[in-house]
Amino acid sequence: MKSAIFPAILLPALVSMTLFWASNSLLLDKANDNLSTSHIRDCALPVKIRLAFPYQSPSLEIVNFSEPYAFMVNGWLSTDICEKGTLVITGQGQIADGVAPILQIALDSRLIWKGAFREASTVMIPIKSKGHLTIGYFNDFYSSDYRSAVMEGVRLQSEGCQSFTVDTPVGTDGSWNIEKRTLGWLSPTPITLHPCGAGKLMFSISGKEGGKDFATIDISQGEKSLRKIRLSQQPQEVVISINAQPLKIRIINPYFKELGDRNLILRKVKFIPER
Repeated sequence: MKSAIFPAILLPALVSMTLFWASNSLLLDKANDNLSTSHIRDCALPVKIRLAFPYQSPSLEIVNFSEPYAFMVNGWLSTDICEKGTLVITGQGQIADGVAPILQIALDSRLIWKGAFREASTVMIPIKSKGHLTIGYFNDFYSSDYRSAVMEGVRLQSEGCQSFTVDTPVGTDGSWNIEKRTLGWLSPTPITLHPCGAGKLMFSISGKEGGKDFATIDISQGEKSLRKIRLSQQPQEVVISINAQPLKIRIINPYFKELGDRNLILRKVKFIPER
C-alpha cells in the first residue's frame, strides 16, 4: 500500500488510487528544464546523485545504506556528469496491471536509455559526454478495492451550544475537515465525536462500494447502539438524538483489497568515469 498517498482516498474527489502520469517524455523535459544554462556542475567523485522530484518526499524510501532508492511513486534523480563514463544501475521491479516499472535516462533533456525491470538485473549505460543526467521513473501504478464512508455537513443542535470535536486515530485512516464539516474513513477503528451537550446530530452520509457491497455504519453512545446505517452511493440525510456522551462511529463490515502496486527499487546507481 502506498502509505504516502493512502489518506487522500478518503474524500470522494480523491478516492481513485490509480496513479498514471500522462507523458513520460514531457516529464523528462520538465526535469531537465529546471537546470539553468548558468548551472555550475558539481564534478566531485564519486558522483553525487540527488533526489530531484518529489523533493524530500517519503514516497522515495531508503531501503538501506547500500540499496538507497525505492520509488513508490513517479519521480526522478539527477546528477551532473563532467566526463565520459558508464552508468551502472542494478534495479528490481514490482509488476502491476501486467506492466513492469520502466526507468528512463536522459542527458541534457535527450533520452539516451529506456528499459523495464521485471526482476533483479544490472544495466550498463554508456555516457558519451558531460551534462546533466536525469534518472526517471514515470509509469507508477496503484489500484485497490475498498469500502469507505463519508459524512458531510456534520452539525449539532443543542441548547446553549453547537460545538463538537472529532478524533480520528491513526488506525481509522480517517480525515476530518473542520471547515467543510466532512468526515471520511474506511477502517473498522472507531472515530469518536465529542458533543458539547445533548441534542440532535445531523449529517448526510454516503459510501463507496467495495467487494460488491457498501459499508454499514454503527453509531453508539456508551454500550447503546443509536443507529445502524447501510450506506449507498446516494447520500442519506440522518438526524439522531444524542446525549452529552462521546459517540463512537465505526464501519462494522470493512473491506480492503490491494489490486496492484507498481514500484521500482534501484539497488545500485554508480557512475564509473572513463580512464
